[in-house]
Amino acid sequence: MIKEVNQVCGKLNKVLGISVILPNPSEKAIKTASLCNFIVGAGLMAAGAAFPSKCCAALGGLGIASSILLRKENRHI
Repeated sequence: MIKEVNQVCGKLNKVLGISVILPNPSEKAIKTASLCNFIVGAGLMAAGAAFPSKCCAALGGLGIASSILLRKENRHI
């Protein structure tokens, strides 16, 4: 998915006449980001369960979902 987004942005850059180069993350960078998202997501889920703020639990769920998606993306690189 990262490659597809970079290709679309590259086409958009040509149409608009601008020069923006997007980085291609390495497998190690994606793995590290996935782990960080999981840790932060789990912490937010725990905070959402411990405190009355349910938005923490929702953000934690998004963090864990992001971690899962990054792991799947890492397998496709």
